[in-house]
Amino acid sequence: MNRRNFLKGAAAMTGAAAFAMGLTGCAPTTQSEALAQAGDGQWGSFDGDGVYTPSFLVAPEPVDESALVETVEADVVVVGMGLAGICAARAALEEGASVICLEKGAEYHLHSHQITAINSKVAKEQGVEFSDEQLEGVLRQMVADGRARGNYNLIKHMVYHCGEDFDWYLEKCPSYTVLDAAQTAGETDLDYEAILNICTAGLAAKAGRHFDDVTEEREEAARAGAPYINLFNHPVNPNWNTDDEMYPMYASVVVVEPEHTYVGKYSAEFVEQGADVRYAVWARQLAQDESGRVTGVYFEDEKGNMAKAVAKNGVILATGNFSSNPAMIDYYVRSAAELEPTGWPEVDAKGDVTNVGDGISLAAWAGAAIDRSETMTYVCDSYGGAMGCNPFLLVDGLGNRFMNEDVTGEVFGAKSMRVPGKVMWQIFDDDFPEQVSHMPVGHRCYWRITESYDDIPMGHLFDPIGTMTRAEVEKMSQFKADTLEELAEQMGVPADALVATIDRYNELHDKGVDEDFGKRADRLAPVRKAPFYATAITPPKFRNTVGGVMSDEHVHALDADNMPIPGLYLAGSMVGNRFHGCYPNTNMGQNHAGCIVYGRLAGQNAAKNL
Repeated sequence: MNRRNFLKGAAAMTGAAAFAMGLTGCAPTTQSEALAQAGDGQWGSFDGDGVYTPSFLVAPEPVDESALVETVEADVVVVGMGLAGICAARAALEEGASVICLEKGAEYHLHSHQITAINSKVAKEQGVEFSDEQLEGVLRQMVADGRARGNYNLIKHMVYHCGEDFDWYLEKCPSYTVLDAAQTAGETDLDYEAILNICTAGLAAKAGRHFDDVTEEREEAARAGAPYINLFNHPVNPNWNTDDEMYPMYASVVVVEPEHTYVGKYSAEFVEQGADVRYAVWARQLAQDESGRVTGVYFEDEKGNMAKAVAKNGVILATGNFSSNPAMIDYYVRSAAELEPTGWPEVDAKGDVTNVGDGISLAAWAGAAIDRSETMTYVCDSYGGAMGCNPFLLVDGLGNRFMNEDVTGEVFGAKSMRVPGKVMWQIFDDDFPEQVSHMPVGHRCYWRITESYDDIPMGHLFDPIGTMTRAEVEKMSQFKADTLEELAEQMGVPADALVATIDRYNELHDKGVDEDFGKRADRLAPVRKAPFYATAITPPKFRNTVGGVMSDEHVHALDADNMPIPGLYLAGSMVGNRFHGCYPNTNMGQNHAGCIVYGRLAGQNAAKNL
């Protein structure tokens, strides 16, 4: 099913019908069912002037308050009990506010593990501290990533608070193990093989970082030591300097292994103990007074009973992304519509897929401005080839070079959709262990090749980055050949074109200047020594959206005139006005850091009625 064809027909639908995937309780169980339903459904209407309005933006009829079975009241109402909602509720409780939480799942939900945490205690204790000048550099780059279209102070708050907010998040966790990032696997007393097994996923598994001979007892012992707090992507390449990078990437990430559920559950339990938490309820509409101030949330239980949660100070929307709503994807981020969705696997209490944009519709119906397609971003990073996103030679499906390869993972993902054959072949020769010493530090970049896991620093081990074993590179290489002609045959590209491309590339290396695309000379790794390697980089899978409703630096939702809507706050993926065009790899883990940072800020501000 191609989502580019979803918006067929012009039949009008009511707002309630439009929100069938999230608010009516008739949602498909899986993403594939969602796609099928979307392809057959009618998703909006055109007015007399030919202007299209998607049905999810058409407000339903007002709720009949005489039919309410219950009205509850608190200072703050939080919609969503994911990471952002948990942090928002916790922060509001710590400010002394009373809190009601509404969650359509049967329990809270947490996932992933990378969190931007600049100058966190974990980093500082291992000698990694950003100076004021470096912080300004990070901020400048993040603003530049969005062509200065995001809210400067909103971005600045992230840069200057992510470390301390991660420390705050970690405070509730009674015990954890901090890894020494510089210590090698061979030096540690920890059972790194067992830890790796319970952490391994995605690229790590593909690279072979899983040990079949580790017993269940060892894995259970490793879980007992969790969470493991790791200063990710450290140590860094001594030849690397962000000032020399065209796309600077910062080693600013703390990783919680096996995932940050092991930390987040303690904040969630704190919220469950201190707030009125309602699971298996669906937010249907926001309540507003005559002035337009948001005063509460109408919500429905599994039996269809409607109730109201009154918010004396404010409502916080922490409803996540809309990656499982194909109509929203088609409308807001059309460039993602052709990608295979993966999303996160959460379901609500009825077993229906979540992340369908509930908050987008709730906010829009209350007058909020949605961060439109020009700035709405989505996560579709590429893992690159056998050498990750290292800037080795890339050729397209015709065997031709087409770009300066010295870019970041999000560029790899987008570029692979725009080249002949929709494939980028990463090519290198058998000298790759010596050629990586000048490669960048960043998303899926490797600057050191070793023969043994024992030589890999802990900061590179659990989610492959920085250091790879030669065996892993061999395993991940799709094709290997002793001649370029044989390699071209395996790749399915014209041999004469590939040979000519590589001859030219080697010539540029010998000259010490990339006359064709401008790549820096020390990353012009020649392709001369057999065997030769090639790995296809194809369009990535689409994971999730990042950014929803226009926000100011206080995480107030904004209206069509970019003025704050009283009583309505945003957290996590609902916070728009941050990114433009892409989710950059300037700092990995920005989205989950945003859940913590903006969740905490929303909770504090709502509690104080700011």
